[in-house]
Amino acid sequence: MERKNQEICCGSLRDRLPDQVSKMYPCFVAQNFETQNQSFYTIHDPLSHNSYGCQIPELVGKQIRGCFHGWMILSNHPHNVMWSLWNPSTSKIIRLPPLTLKARGGLDDDGFDCCCLSSPADDPNSVLLLMKTGKPNIVFCRLDGKRKKLRWTNMIYAKKLKNLTGVDGFLNCLTCCNGKVYAFYRGPGKQILIQVDIVVKAREVVISFLPILKLPWPHIGRGVSTMIAFLKGSCTELFCILMAFKDKEWKAISAIYLFKLDMTSMMWEELQDLKDAMFVVDLVDILYYPAVASEAGGCIHIIGERGSIVHSYHVKDKTVLVSSLPFVALASHVSVWAMLECRLKSDYKQPEEEKDHEIILRSVLKDGNAQFNGTVKESHLLNLPLDVLETIMEFCTGFEYLKFRATCRYCYVAAPLIRWGNKTASKRLRTPTLSSPLLMVFDKHQGIITFTDPIFGGTYFLKTPRELIHDFQIVHSKDGWLLILELSGTLVFFNPFTGYIHKLPKIGYLESYCFSSPPTSPDCIVVGFTTIMQSPIYIHYVSRAPSWIGLHLKFGMKDPFSFNFPTFHGPDLFALCNNGELDVFKDIGDHENYSWEAVVIEYPTSCCNSLGHRFLVTRDQHRFLVIVGENGASVEVYKSNDDEGKWEKIDSLGKHTIYIGDATCLCIEAKTPKMENKIFFPRLHSKNGNILFYSLDTRRYHTFNIQENSEDFYQTKQPLLPHAWIEPRWS
Repeated sequence: MERKNQEICCGSLRDRLPDQVSKMYPCFVAQNFETQNQSFYTIHDPLSHNSYGCQIPELVGKQIRGCFHGWMILSNHPHNVMWSLWNPSTSKIIRLPPLTLKARGGLDDDGFDCCCLSSPADDPNSVLLLMKTGKPNIVFCRLDGKRKKLRWTNMIYAKKLKNLTGVDGFLNCLTCCNGKVYAFYRGPGKQILIQVDIVVKAREVVISFLPILKLPWPHIGRGVSTMIAFLKGSCTELFCILMAFKDKEWKAISAIYLFKLDMTSMMWEELQDLKDAMFVVDLVDILYYPAVASEAGGCIHIIGERGSIVHSYHVKDKTVLVSSLPFVALASHVSVWAMLECRLKSDYKQPEEEKDHEIILRSVLKDGNAQFNGTVKESHLLNLPLDVLETIMEFCTGFEYLKFRATCRYCYVAAPLIRWGNKTASKRLRTPTLSSPLLMVFDKHQGIITFTDPIFGGTYFLKTPRELIHDFQIVHSKDGWLLILELSGTLVFFNPFTGYIHKLPKIGYLESYCFSSPPTSPDCIVVGFTTIMQSPIYIHYVSRAPSWIGLHLKFGMKDPFSFNFPTFHGPDLFALCNNGELDVFKDIGDHENYSWEAVVIEYPTSCCNSLGHRFLVTRDQHRFLVIVGENGASVEVYKSNDDEGKWEKIDSLGKHTIYIGDATCLCIEAKTPKMENKIFFPRLHSKNGNILFYSLDTRRYHTFNIQENSEDFYQTKQPLLPHAWIEPRWS
């Protein structure tokens, strides 16, 4: 007997879900294959802890593999032999013949990680395509309901692609846009957008490939282990999302780029703001929703393995918010998240756009008296006469002067703008009065540098020099100076407080850097490490030599080491080896008489399941090792014992404070008791926007001013723009 396509109609999905969910589509669905239950989470508040559980018969024993044109692609779990398509709005089901090993082209049961539906499943020309990343196979099935028997076809495309590109490679990430199917090809040195041309004839389906243009592949800088790309089509729009990761497990995000293809010019345009739109990136699919009336809008939400962690990248702010989802605690029994984009009529209406707020213009101050247009007036600070306020301002130094000046227009007049060239007037700004280093973030898109005070949460802005409005990395920070690596390979010293820029001679690729003192010092030494050159250490004497000097290390039978967080202590240079040990380079400034002592201190036994994230921090003769577990789940601090050659775990930093950074970590003696015994991270709390710190007294994370505490990094966000801790210096 010939198998015919079966249709089951038992009411739409909306009729079988709680009203809270059905009124707010699309939504997420998490599947538990042991209980055969499903839990739904609305897309308008995807990070909330509210879920709605029910059991949808069509999803029992099925794994959601994707959603296109309102149809969900399903396969039976765990064998993925039986495939079907389901329309949640009509409850229509199309069952496909078994996908046998022969039909799969020899691929194993879970061999398909990418699928696509060329057009709605009830279209007689619709084709379902399955693909495995890294395999030159496309398995497809024509979904013509009038055909007596559906069948799978296995197509090997390796030769076709090589004829087009000249090298071997594979297709990735199938998607639909404007009635066409796209994928991207990645081979040695090539990343190309490919149109998958599908021609449906009477008895056969012909698939060919048409190269369109290169993918917008940015330069992969220091600290990036891998870069992955995602394509997503929506109606007539085609998007490309690129994610750079620091690790091969795709857990530590380094950078995210969002591009949109201009169909007229056929050029990629980088988007700087999603506004009310959002993306959700999952291991099985990508969801794009053009309008979301919630805080979830404007973000790219990356669902982690088994859905327990969500990284939300805010496109405009360039920050990543980490959230945990406790309702999937039994992660081993919960399927990977899937996105359900049901095209149902919804009672949900987005709020009307708010009218532009009326702006009241204020006139300039005359004769020391404030005159304003309108009825709203700006109050005087303490109702002090202007001359008294001017006298007070003369005693303000450093950022206190800038902060006071920005308080109100009255203070703005009492504190005139100070130019750097006026040495007498600028003395008040040369005395650092802050109790802490500042978190500095570069935003090349807006052309500004933002400084955030960890204690008071105050924010200061500077205009980015024209020479630095491009992509770069901050590789070291010390004494108010930054060492910046540009994409061209040029190293640049930059003092954001004086605006001074000093370029260094070019050098090949180096993996980590540090400098001994400010470049204005005659003894400034810059050191760089690498593992891909004949000489793994390079030294540059800023005021004494026009070029770099390479030093050779004898590694013996071992592979070359890589060194992280190099830091000077007098003439010696300490660095963390990639195997977790602490090494020291004696008299590194003397390139003829230097010495290398490997394994000065071995890696300590940590409570972390893995090596965790390690940070080397120095202060005078003290050396600290900070080990932070995944997502901040644990924090351990060790102090070096040079006499015994080991790390000793400590429970207190005393009067010291540590500031953790990706390239440089700082340790200072706290100027106020409230700053003692704390470790600050370059993270902002999602609720109050204050900088996060870990207290060794309470063993918890906190922020100042508002009573917020937690046990990990969840509900905190980290900037992906170039950032570093810096101590203000005006020389």
